[in-house]
Parts: sequence; C-alpha cells; structure tokens
Amino acid sequence: MKQTLKYILQYVIENLKIAETKHSIIIALDGAVIALVLGFVTNRVSYILYLNYAVFIFAGLSIIISFFALHSRSVNVKLKPKKYSDTNLLFYQNLATMTSGELLNNIIKYYNYPSNYEIDNFEVDLASTIIANSKVVRLKFKLFNDSTFFCVLSIISCLVMFLLNGAV
Repeated sequence: MKQTLKYILQYVIENLKIAETKHSIIIALDGAVIALVLGFVTNRVSYILYLNYAVFIFAGLSIIISFFALHSRSVNVKLKPKKYSDTNLLFYQNLATMTSGELLNNIIKYYNYPSNYEIDNFEVDLASTIIANSKVVRLKFKLFNDSTFFCVLSIISCLVMFLLNGAV
C-alpha cells in the first residue's frame, strides 16, 4: 500500500506544481497589462483615465489573489469530510473531501487489497499528507479561477481603452 500512497502523493504534488505555474503565468500576464497601460496615465480624456484605473484595479486584484494562492501551503486536515460519490482516488477534489482513514479504506476497497490488511502508522502519515496537499491544490485552483476572472476583466478594460483611445 505504501507504493500506492506514494504514487497518489506524487500525482497530487504534480497538480500542486501545475497550479503554482498557472498563478505565476497570471502574475506575469497582469504585470504585462499594467506595463502596457502605464503610458495612458497622463491621458486627459476622462473615460480613458477611468478605464486605465479599472485596468489597474482588476489586474491588481488578480495579482493579489495569485500571490495569496502562491503563499497558501497549509490547511487544517481535521475538517469533517463531505461524502463524494466519485471513487477516483487520484483526483485532488475527491481526496480533499476525505479523511486519511477514508482514503486508506477506499484504497483497500477499490484497489483490491485484502479486507484484513493491517494499516501502519507510516501509511496513515502518507494518507494525511495526501489529504493536506489535496486541500492546498483545491484552494490554489479555486483562487486561480478567481484571479483569472479579474485578469480577463483587466484585459477587456485594456482593449476597450485602446479602441476608445484610437477613436479619439
């Protein structure tokens, strides 16, 4: 079972790396949008100026959310889990809703281990680590969605500002 748990943990850590990479890309994209519109700060047309401020606000919110996501690394593992009907034991959303005992029992049940398999403390520790990392990954992906929303708003504001500036 230790090998199974190590494999699941590695899979969750790969998802963690993907989430952090996505946040880094969002931060870079927001920084580029801000740098792009800095030249319009001195524009005297009021609606261009307001759109410029909107870009700064939306991109700033996106950056702040992504920085919080990059910082989130610890969660409380002792939450009461919600029951999840899906039995995919590699998906971080499913794992984040389980306790370490439920994960171990599900591995025994769905991966055809003997029903009398004796679980040791190392396996409990690995399962707890998997659950904690899955909760972090779930939080990072949720924050990524929030950050992406504000990033898209900043890009749309930037595009509208460019179009209106070209019309003036």
